[in-house]
Amino acid sequence: MAVTDLSTLTDTYQTYFSKQLLDHAINTLVLDQFALKADLPAKKGSKTIRWFRPGAADASQVQSLTEGVAISTFRSVSYAYVEAIMVQYGEAAKITDVVTMTELFDALKQAIETMGEDCALHADNIVGAVLSHASTGLTKRYSGSTTFAGLQALSLANGKITGADILDSVTALRVNKTPKLGAGYVAMYCPQVQRDLLRDADLLDAAKYQDKSLIAKGEVGMAWGARLVEHTNPFTEDETEGTLATSFSSGGTNTTGFIYSTHIVGKGAYGTPKLAGTQSPSKPSIIINNKPDKSDPLNQFMTAGWKSFWAAKVLNANFGITLRSKSTWVG
Repeated sequence: MAVTDLSTLTDTYQTYFSKQLLDHAINTLVLDQFALKADLPAKKGSKTIRWFRPGAADASQVQSLTEGVAISTFRSVSYAYVEAIMVQYGEAAKITDVVTMTELFDALKQAIETMGEDCALHADNIVGAVLSHASTGLTKRYSGSTTFAGLQALSLANGKITGADILDSVTALRVNKTPKLGAGYVAMYCPQVQRDLLRDADLLDAAKYQDKSLIAKGEVGMAWGARLVEHTNPFTEDETEGTLATSFSSGGTNTTGFIYSTHIVGKGAYGTPKLAGTQSPSKPSIIINNKPDKSDPLNQFMTAGWKSFWAAKVLNANFGITLRSKSTWVG
């Protein structure tokens, strides 16, 4: 006797596609948040931002005066400057009319959201590379050593970050008379580095009596006058100082341990633009073209994209430290 079962009706069944998209990994990006912003007004005939710094106090300029004799030597006023040349960046997606008519999901909306994340990540990469540059970056320090080569040679345990490294970095900023960012300085580190910091007794003791409301913001707390802020896009080196380890970004491994940059900064250590228009990576201009033209007479596709005008610059290397370390985290 014939039986009708799933095997006889296979061709009539189809896969059901859920419209609930799965969550994807999104970076926590913080570097631009603590930069000194400089305005770049529109229509001023320039694509270069220049920051000015007045001269420091100099007690040798003070003179002894003689009664009745007019002073004849005068204090001059001068400014040093740092400048960055803006560069335009952009990205676009192309979607056909057939996709638009038949799609299960909103491809245009998803493309815009994804490209927005690309834009922010790209800008963060630029800042991280500038701060960790081998010759023009922030002041350099190394966990467990005094040189990059020395740190490379250390084991993971001997090259990891310690609370003393944070304390020494903050002390160096104070010695350099670095202005604070709000209530203190800021130390920005990645989860791999945070793992070692959270196991360090000195740092835990220093943070123990601080405001615990900071923990809700993803911070360990305040330690020795520095806010400890986590982010997920570290500048990571392998063999060459100042060169991003491509094997790390592609998910590769390094048996001797990657080297991570932790940035401890005060106000004015580095700068980024504050744009008057809509080409900021935080709010990129989204341009949608969905009209027929000579290149697409039948209107068979639409394009969407963004553009930004961006740069980053170390303004005062003495006001910030790039602390390089390894991590005992091995995955």
